[in-house]
Amino acid sequence: MKKVILFDTFSFVGYGLCCRMIDKEIHVIGVDANPKGNSPEEDKMLRIGRNAFFEFIEYPKAMVNERMFIQSDAVIYPWYNIDSSERNEEKKKSLQSVLEYCKETNTKLILISAHTLGRNTIADLEDELDDSWYAKIHFDNSLFDHQKVRTKHIEFLFTFIDFSNKDIGEAIMKKNDHEEWIFQNFYV
Repeated sequence: MKKVILFDTFSFVGYGLCCRMIDKEIHVIGVDANPKGNSPEEDKMLRIGRNAFFEFIEYPKAMVNERMFIQSDAVIYPWYNIDSSERNEEKKKSLQSVLEYCKETNTKLILISAHTLGRNTIADLEDELDDSWYAKIHFDNSLFDHQKVRTKHIEFLFTFIDFSNKDIGEAIMKKNDHEEWIFQNFYV
């Protein structure tokens, strides 16, 4: 992959992926709300914002920019996340628009959900999103529709939807499979 759109860039999973992809010289278009002053999100933006491989776009502007989707190899959408349970339902609604854009532009969509295996804080878990974690994820060679990745304290589910050979109905079924797996395995 050369260029990806990464939604929820400043979330736990989004930021971990963003840092790894920038290190691998993948151009990342980060989509999120504009960080508020003196917030953890602003700190993250300051750490990655000046990198030549990172470009930030506010969420509302991204959703009206179909050209952005055409020029990307993949869209990565962190859905059910450790640090944003109250936003999961909101993200479910906006996922429909992302699905439609990806279908119209034949762009690969990657859904990601994460769950902690213990009662650890986000600060305790950040070190787990390192190069060995990233190496387990097979973005380019996703022969399977779903991939589980596990670290010491976190379990991830990646769902790959390749629109070059799927219609919107199949994509929605894959999204529903992802969500069903999450509810059966993460929120028991």
